Amino acid sequence: MTLSAPRIAVCADPPHEVALQQRADELAASLGINKTRLGEPDCDLLLAVTPERLELRVLVGEPDLIGGNAVYADLNAIDTTSPAGRKLDMPLLKAVGIKKGHAYRPAVIDCTAGLGEDAWLLASHGCTVTAIERQPIIAALLHDAIRRASEQQPDTAQRITPHTANAADWLPQATSLKPQALILDPMFPTGRKAKERKPMRVLRMLAGDDDDAPALLAAALATGVHRVCVKRPLHSHVIENDTRPKPDVVYKGKAVRFDVYLNP
Repeated sequence: MTLSAPRIAVCADPPHEVALQQRADELAASLGINKTRLGEPDCDLLLAVTPERLELRVLVGEPDLIGGNAVYADLNAIDTTSPAGRKLDMPLLKAVGIKKGHAYRPAVIDCTAGLGEDAWLLASHGCTVTAIERQPIIAALLHDAIRRASEQQPDTAQRITPHTANAADWLPQATSLKPQALILDPMFPTGRKAKERKPMRVLRMLAGDDDDAPALLAAALATGVHRVCVKRPLHSHVIENDTRPKPDVVYKGKAVRFDVYLNP
């Protein structure tokens, strides 16, 4: 994980709303970052508390990142109700062991939850999901997204429990949750021809490159959980580890694949 982090401050927008100011105070204290006034920030990224949501705004950085749309999570925008959204042949669902015609829905730990898209998709299909995110700002966006999504889809939201933690340190105690599958989605390597979308580039500013992905995979395999599922770009290399040089099965999509390691 890259240690050089951008300067981040939190503010309320609009600033005259007392409830937003109070929430901004609470966030600043819990995250250990400065609070600022709107229009007077001395930071690279501004975490804005608005009436609608918590969002991240880029003030300093690459020109095409500054301004424009803010970065936030919108779990309600994920298609989980149309015929396409309910299909069980998605690589993620197959990776955790969901099969068409079977009622089995595993308990899953998402070790790198990010903004929660995979966790939400799994929960919408009946899985109980523990969503772990170690970067505190990203975790705050995730918590806010689940809170907002619960207003429209309470049953799905109730199946997700978010935690702010480093999964490699947290996994040894995870056996008490009796999960059947672990999901690992380390930050994808750069160097692809297509430029990354703004949200992913901003998340990379926060989280850096996941250079410790091999250590996280080793920790996941050491738990003995039946399925360890690693999300990778379709044509990227397998994450190296000392115990399992190759996955037992691979599920491919159009742009990504899941390398699945099976424990007895």
